[in-house]
Amino acid sequence: MNAILVESVFFIVLVAVVGAFVLTALGYTPFGTRVKQTVNRRRIERQADLTCPVHGLQREHELVRLTSGEPLCPHCYREALNGHVD
Repeated sequence: MNAILVESVFFIVLVAVVGAFVLTALGYTPFGTRVKQTVNRRRIERQADLTCPVHGLQREHELVRLTSGEPLCPHCYREALNGHVD
């Protein structure tokens, strides 16, 4: 019985070590670098989409989606709706 438990523990440790090795190796390979760059690019593009050139960074849930699909800052939308342009 003890041998089965010890063998199970060793197998779990082996799986954990191999998983950690694979994740560490991905960080140093060209594929890992590509994944990091893709994640960074998506984060930067998302932040750029949330930034109004006039009013700065906005929260995503506050943006107004136009019929064309383009997001618009709530302040700019309010100004355009009321006819006030600063």
